[in-house]
Amino acid sequence: MKNSSDKIFIGTMSGTSHDGIDICALKIANQISLLKFSSFKYPTKLREDISKTIQQQKLSLNMYFELDRKIGIAFSKSIDKFLIQNRINKNNVAAIGLSGQTLFHKPKGKFPFSIQAGNPRIIANDSEIDVISDFRNDHIKLGGEGAPLVPEFHQKLFAKKNVPLAVLNIGGISNFTYLDGKHNFYGSDCGPGNALMDIYCQSFLNRPFDRGGEHAKKGVIHLPSLNQMLSHPFFRRRHPKSTGKEIFNIRFIPKQLLRRSPYDILATLTELTAICIARSLCSQKKFPHQVIACGGGLRNIFLINSIERHINMSLISSNDYGFDPQAIEAMAFGWMARQRLCKNPIVVKENKGLIGTLTKPK
Repeated sequence: MKNSSDKIFIGTMSGTSHDGIDICALKIANQISLLKFSSFKYPTKLREDISKTIQQQKLSLNMYFELDRKIGIAFSKSIDKFLIQNRINKNNVAAIGLSGQTLFHKPKGKFPFSIQAGNPRIIANDSEIDVISDFRNDHIKLGGEGAPLVPEFHQKLFAKKNVPLAVLNIGGISNFTYLDGKHNFYGSDCGPGNALMDIYCQSFLNRPFDRGGEHAKKGVIHLPSLNQMLSHPFFRRRHPKSTGKEIFNIRFIPKQLLRRSPYDILATLTELTAICIARSLCSQKKFPHQVIACGGGLRNIFLINSIERHINMSLISSNDYGFDPQAIEAMAFGWMARQRLCKNPIVVKENKGLIGTLTKPK
């Protein structure tokens, strides 16, 4: 693709918190410039259907194709609003990088796969813009785990010469990228981010999340339950690794913990999240000089303070680098769309290859 620096790339995604759709507009030349960013909520019924599907881990063909279409329409409408609100002419947009809603993620086994919903053909036809999607399965084909997908993007955005850094993303699932300051990098999931805290709040407290960790900070950590959760085999696996709500859902929370007060439950789940993040960061041969944080979990002040206590270091918001913490992942998919359109391979472990499937409008 010629003159891609003159074009705008749209990045859009819905994360493991499945609370809505993030969309950004980028220009990419010598530097990556974030032009605009917005979030759009899912319709309530659609969000409930997504949550039910993910928690139950049951998906009929009929339900999959219904969700694929409904989520595709939700993305399409949100992208249209985004372009209108920000006065972006679609003729100036080179491509849309789409990471749809992950419904099931199985990166290990004889036949690894990842299922995302959000039909790219609907989006391409409605917007009349090329759509690049299905990054996760291509990542798996190249020997990766389909998540996290963004380490090379973090390298482009944040790397400093001779300064080891970590980029920590706290969404429904937490993940990090380690940048060694010498052009080497890799990424891995840590474990739960907001997932367990949020699903407890939604299932038992009729609220979407524990705002700022206000409930958790009033509770007492239940050590037997904490130790039981930390004994899960996922935490013993070496990095890099990936996970999802196939493991970290309401059934993961011990019954003995659910018999305690909401404050104690949330205090324990917050501590679990902080510990699994801290252990991941501390597992590096050379501890990072800085940890740059992004994602919705930054809003949970109690969680952030707990992580900082465990790693004995203050986290730095990506805001300090000029990038909205909520926008980083959407930005990554805009960048990945450009890489695919320009036929630039992505590094996955020891392999390189093109990631993403191109869907052109009719």
